[in-house]
Order: sequence, then structure tokens, then C-alpha cells
Amino acid sequence: MKISRELALLILKYLLENRDFNFPFKIMCKGYGNDQIFFKDNDYAEIIAEDDYDNLLTDNTYNDFALWEDLQNLDKETLELMAKGFIEKITHKNAIDEISILAKKYRKSWKIELCESVNIEEYGLNEYLGGKADAYEECLEILQQILKSKK
Repeated sequence: MKISRELALLILKYLLENRDFNFPFKIMCKGYGNDQIFFKDNDYAEIIAEDDYDNLLTDNTYNDFALWEDLQNLDKETLELMAKGFIEKITHKNAIDEISILAKKYRKSWKIELCESVNIEEYGLNEYLGGKADAYEECLEILQQILKSKK
């Protein structure tokens, strides 16, 4: 999975500061160390936080980073974090679907012609339905923005 230089450096810094953390991915950089004979132009080299972070921080020429899976040594904390990530994705998708359905339902129930009704009960119910529709639509926008920013 391709990642940005900024994210790669952020992960490397975190790994340096949290040496006991088991990150189930290798951080790879295209062309890093290609001065060595065994590298071809399109090869990726594994980045080791302790060895490579300072060099990458000062050398801006390396910009092609990727995460490769490394699931050899999964501990309980890593598995829990992975499970939470999957559950979060599933529940966010379900939340967006449910909120979208409710927004459409309440927007469909709201009637523009009742905004000027003299019948207080009709008017009040219509305002209530419109408010609910507005709220669900705002929630939907917020969730969509959060998901978009995570990509």
C-alpha cells in the first residue's frame, strides 16, 4: 500500500519512540540505498527506524514509500488494533447507511407548504420533521468528511 513521505516519517518516529510496539508492516522505500549493487532502479528497500529515520528526515529525495505486510509476529495488542480497525470501518459504513436512510425519510416527510400552516399542531410537527432531517443531513456530511480525510 502506497503511503506519503510524511506518513512514513510519522510512523518511523512513532516506532522509535515506542520500541515495544509491534507494527505488522514493513516500511519500504523505492530506490533507498540503490547505490548498492544488488538494487535495481525499481526495487524497494526496507526502512529500519533506528537505522534510517535521521537520514530520511534530512534527505528529501526519497518520496516513494509503501507499507508491506509483515504478519509473522502478531501479538495480542496488534490483533486487537487490527480488529478495531475492521470493526470501525464496518460500523462507520453502517452508520452512514442508517443516517442516510433517516435523513431521506425525514426530508420526505417534511412538507414546504406546511411551513405557513395556521394549524399549530401541523406546523409544529412539520418543523420537528424538518429539524430532524436537517440534523441527520449534517451528521451525514460530518461522517463523510471524516471518512474522506482518512483516505
